[in-house]
Amino acid sequence: MGLTISPADWLDRLARLGGRDGVHLASLARREQELVFASAALFLPAGESLTEREANECLKRFLSSAGSMLATDHVELRRWLADAAFIRRTDRGTDYRRGELPEWLRDAASTLDQACLSEAVATARDERAQKQAARKQAWLAHAAAGIDVVEETQDADEVLMKLAIDQAHNAWALGEVPVGAVVVKDGRVIATGFNQPVGNSDPTAHAEVQAMREAAELLGNYRLADCELYVTLEPCAMCAGAMQHARIARLVYGAADSKTGACGSVIDLFAEPRLNHHTQVRAGVLAGECGELLSKFFAERRELKQAGALPADSDP
Repeated sequence: MGLTISPADWLDRLARLGGRDGVHLASLARREQELVFASAALFLPAGESLTEREANECLKRFLSSAGSMLATDHVELRRWLADAAFIRRTDRGTDYRRGELPEWLRDAASTLDQACLSEAVATARDERAQKQAARKQAWLAHAAAGIDVVEETQDADEVLMKLAIDQAHNAWALGEVPVGAVVVKDGRVIATGFNQPVGNSDPTAHAEVQAMREAAELLGNYRLADCELYVTLEPCAMCAGAMQHARIARLVYGAADSKTGACGSVIDLFAEPRLNHHTQVRAGVLAGECGELLSKFFAERRELKQAGALPADSDP
């Protein structure tokens, strides 16, 4: 596999994974997957033969600590580990022992243990929780100030788009493409959302959908009539369709999307006369600021990949 990994780099990579939730094993790049499997294998005592029950208890400890970001259980994890030879079992499958780790991980594994792996992930998750709480408080303060002090000379759409941009920064902080959205009813923000498809392992978790889900739950109705939606990037066909089903009255978006935009850049679903609901659309509000945010994000990702800080095939 080439270059080996240092213990510090192992802990750093595991911590970055640990800052996410609902990570599916199949969604991981090859090296990330091997790193997670090796971390789980280190929870099995070296050189000891374990019963299935004992092996399960070891993997449960891993999933409750260093593997807490994973969307799996100990049975599925044990099968993955056995198939990949990170744990070995007898022909009858009654006895388990730690397998041989890939060459690029062996040296670092000799200096790592359950405690340091668990501590790295716990620290990462605590830091993430603290950052999320701080962002939430800052956003609430900003939202309250921003909405209450809209002057007659101000463009209300720009004020509300700035709140959507704040949400886009939340996505960036989690390594997601920075797109943010807010839902407004009667001049008040009732829901927010930002891109989370990677962290949630959910292809529908776009900013607009996240915000509409929150608004629908708040209002107790999947119809969001008389609501306006502000989003930093031109919606795709999925999100445009969801807005029409939700009966969103008005859409305001920032930057155009030449690849997937469904408001005129690629197709225009809102202008399709055969559809039974037609949302009003205003395009290009703070488009420069919204577009610059995306450009800076992807430039940063390219630099990190070139420097080897991110796997070449990592999302997004």
